[in-house]
Amino acid sequence: MGILKWKRKIKPSPARFKKEFDFAMNFVKQTLEREKNNKDKIIILDFMLTVIKEDLKTDLLSHILYSKEHFERYFRYPIPLFYYDEKGNEIAIKELGAVELNLAQDCVLALPWHRERLCEQIKNIFINKFIYDEYNQWGYYFPYIGLCYVYNGIHSVASGIVHKKGTITVEQYDITELFSHIYTDGQNWYSSHNNNNLGRLADFRLGIIYEIARVKHKLEQTAL
Repeated sequence: MGILKWKRKIKPSPARFKKEFDFAMNFVKQTLEREKNNKDKIIILDFMLTVIKEDLKTDLLSHILYSKEHFERYFRYPIPLFYYDEKGNEIAIKELGAVELNLAQDCVLALPWHRERLCEQIKNIFINKFIYDEYNQWGYYFPYIGLCYVYNGIHSVASGIVHKKGTITVEQYDITELFSHIYTDGQNWYSSHNNNNLGRLADFRLGIIYEIARVKHKLEQTAL
């Protein structure tokens, strides 16, 4: 499924979050100007990545507690799995194989949406071990940014995260391939080659994470 086909599936990020994106990127800009060496710049960027990932993770887990029973928030495809090259060819980013993640330690994004299902899993996993189900619990992991997105088995995984129990196995993808081809303004993804709009972000914080990762990757490449 290409990026352009996501447009109807992703709930747009509220326009008011554009300011938060801009403030965060201004923090990045000031860091790059103030710090004298790449090592110190990367230390600060990693700090920002950790804070923002945890903020997003907790916000998704708690959203069901603060919302009406049948809320309308959606969270799909946090990072593009495809890009378009200079000639307009659609190219899938590289799969890196399966990896086991620890729900107590790794940053795993899950948006519980059904109250009854969540409550049953909260009780179940509190009492019992978390048992990974390869036929039900599915997700993507982006190792460069240390971020996992779960799109099936959401309620059991969310309970495992909070109870700090269990592991899941998911597919890994290399997002560094995207850095030369896609950028974001915190609301939309764009082609770096022609500025075409490639679809809405699921959350403005994903844009911050992505753009910080682009900056960090460039700093690392410069240091080589």
